[in-house]
Amino acid sequence: MAEGVAPRVRRRDGGGGHGVAVPAPLTGRVVPLDQVPDPVFAERMVGDGAAVLPEDGQVVAPLAGTVTALFPTGHAVGLRTDEGLELLIHVGIDSAHAEGVFAALVRVGDRVRPGQPLIRADLGRLAAAARSVLSPVVVTNLDERAGRIAEPARGPVRAGRDVLFRVVWAEPAPAPDGRGSTLSRGRG
Repeated sequence: MAEGVAPRVRRRDGGGGHGVAVPAPLTGRVVPLDQVPDPVFAERMVGDGAAVLPEDGQVVAPLAGTVTALFPTGHAVGLRTDEGLELLIHVGIDSAHAEGVFAALVRVGDRVRPGQPLIRADLGRLAAAARSVLSPVVVTNLDERAGRIAEPARGPVRAGRDVLFRVVWAEPAPAPDGRGSTLSRGRG
């Protein structure tokens, strides 16, 4: 269980941009997004990222933030992280109709900490009810600050512990109080 484990967050990507390491929200094997059997995700219509072929049904918060969306069936959750990332974690493909498969463990507006359980899914029932158990994890606001996905993981990942991908921003995030970048505040 990864609850309470603080992931490493990298603030600089070494290439002139600012980056954030996004830990995997599910344990399993990483699959490139273009192999997801849904054009909405494979063609990156809602965002870029990676998918996980889950080994268990526990979905955790990859980073600290706020729950911004939770679909009625519990098959998908949206988070806005403290770094300004907007993440969509979608458990399964064509899983919205899989009633009784998901248990939402948070509500919209909840603050979450890294590793906090968000959704619990019955993978056996999901496999029977959905087209695929592949679970895309995408950043939906890359365009806002000219961001891109870098260094997607390959192979197995552990929820809350292993980095799924890195997000590199061309511009630092504005501070919540409007006084400049959150990355530059407090520096000399």
